[in-house]
Amino acid sequence: MASMKRLFGTLVLAGATLVTSSAAAQEIQIHGPLAGARSVARMVRYRENRLSLTPTVGITLNDEFSREIFFGLRANYHFADWIGVGLGFMGAAGVDTSLTTQITARSPGNTPNIPSRGIFPQQIGRRDYMVDLYATFIPLRGKFALFQNLVADLDLYFVAGVAVVGVTERADFSLASQTAGLDAVQVSNLRRQWSNSQSARASRLAVAPTFGFGLNFFINHFVSVNFEYRATPFSWNRSGTDENSTENRCGAAGNASCAGFSDAVSTYFATNSSQRVARVTSDDRTLSFNQTVTLGVSIFLPTSPRIGP
Repeated sequence: MASMKRLFGTLVLAGATLVTSSAAAQEIQIHGPLAGARSVARMVRYRENRLSLTPTVGITLNDEFSREIFFGLRANYHFADWIGVGLGFMGAAGVDTSLTTQITARSPGNTPNIPSRGIFPQQIGRRDYMVDLYATFIPLRGKFALFQNLVADLDLYFVAGVAVVGVTERADFSLASQTAGLDAVQVSNLRRQWSNSQSARASRLAVAPTFGFGLNFFINHFVSVNFEYRATPFSWNRSGTDENSTENRCGAAGNASCAGFSDAVSTYFATNSSQRVARVTSDDRTLSFNQTVTLGVSIFLPTSPRIGP
């Protein structure tokens, strides 16, 4: 009984101590020169009422046939430190992917989809340039320190808008696809038509949404380095092949010439054992996310930012 009383008394004393400590904590006030001071004073407003010009270089990601390297320029104006608008232009140079190289080296050819394997890179779709108009939203900013030595201001930003992409694809065609039953002259003429269709090109403008995010590192008050990720989804015919007719795919009719190839490569070897007509039209365009990463260096004008109170 005495031990129970001692335990009860200990618990009551501990509870009273916690209540007293909590009440005392609520009454703590800051005194001295920091009393009533703002949490942030004389903050540098890097973006507010400033124009930034940003030369950029970028590369596309997860491409099947052609990887584009972009070079461009962006101009942004910020109404406040957290919001702005921008306009950008990027021109592109295409580089063949390993899948294109494999098809060029190993495709059987002699089909409307791939008449000549040696010039397969001439039929694939490529992006030539992109113009975009977008809004920039900057929700977070802070300090970045590397090894407690290199310190820089940085912000995280998001972009969203609309883009116009210049695309070059294989031109539309509709051709007979079977040589069985034709004499030598007819076969030669038909294959000449296939060959002509392979190098025929058509350009168009694709309008698409564009969105992404980035990190901006300020070197000083008017120069920054930024890394940005963008996605610009739209549909296009990246392989220059008939994608809308399942019988045009390798293996659909048991085409033995595709044996031994990986699925990724053999998908683009057409069979001519059952098809009658090969067509490439807008129906053969498939949706792609079209991802890009860019590196840019921004110059802010005027060179002196506003300083907060």
